Amino acid sequence: MMACRRKTINIRRKEPVINRAGRVVKSNAVVKTLKVGIGIMSLLLIIWGVWHTYNGLLTTPYLSIKEIKVIGSGKLSKSDILELSGINVGDNLIAINSTDIKNSIKTNPWVATVNIARRFPDKLTVEIKERKPVAFINLDGLYLIDDAGIIFKRASVADDIDLPVITGLRREDIEEQGTSSDFAVKAVNLLHLLTKRGIVELEDISEINVDRIYGLTLYAMEEGTKIEFGSEGFEEKLDSFEKVIKSRNGLAGLEFIGLNYSRGVVVKPRLHNTPATHKVEVKVQTKKAQSPTST
Repeated sequence: MMACRRKTINIRRKEPVINRAGRVVKSNAVVKTLKVGIGIMSLLLIIWGVWHTYNGLLTTPYLSIKEIKVIGSGKLSKSDILELSGINVGDNLIAINSTDIKNSIKTNPWVATVNIARRFPDKLTVEIKERKPVAFINLDGLYLIDDAGIIFKRASVADDIDLPVITGLRREDIEEQGTSSDFAVKAVNLLHLLTKRGIVELEDISEINVDRIYGLTLYAMEEGTKIEFGSEGFEEKLDSFEKVIKSRNGLAGLEFIGLNYSRGVVVKPRLHNTPATHKVEVKVQTKKAQSPTST
């Protein structure tokens, strides 16, 4: 008679719910999700705090502008600059847009650069650099050119300036290079060297003619003396020019001075019956000023 063995039943106890929940919480995915959620909430709180603080600064009387200082104005008055800027006393120092202010002020052709500086808590400084005109340039009309060789506005009677006239360039020459040209820059550089060395003053110069082949030719105001400088080597040619002026005690009685010759300086005295005048025909704009590159 065989004995029957009873099969042992393996009974596994159920894991407590608390332990299972703890294991799930400790899993990487859940931890990462919680961290991201906390990070987003923190970021939102920071943004809200910054926004709330910024709006408070925009409305606080503590940052209301009480003083506006304008530096560098000459041709333009302080009231002209403030009108262009659109800034008023009482405006919020933070709320103003410095880029917009700069662009607005620079709509006036006399303004070369603008710098805006906030002086907390209630002061604003507007510093401008005005263009310094050194000559007129005769295109389809008369324009002003500054010391950087930039043609910045059409001349008008209201400008009331006595300057040399650059001739020989066409409007097309300027439009090819924006608001200037290589020859215009050379003419301005020559004027700068003349005045820097004290050889002649701007008011003593009537015209600088530009020619693509012969270069620059200067005409004196009183004597009408024609002085050829060519296209380069101005420093050395000015040395020779200065020697001629000193040896003759000025330009009186001289019709021509050639400084663009390889063999030396050519000096031609004026005949007694030769008129000592040189006229430049130009048109002065009396209407609203406009850019030389506008259509």
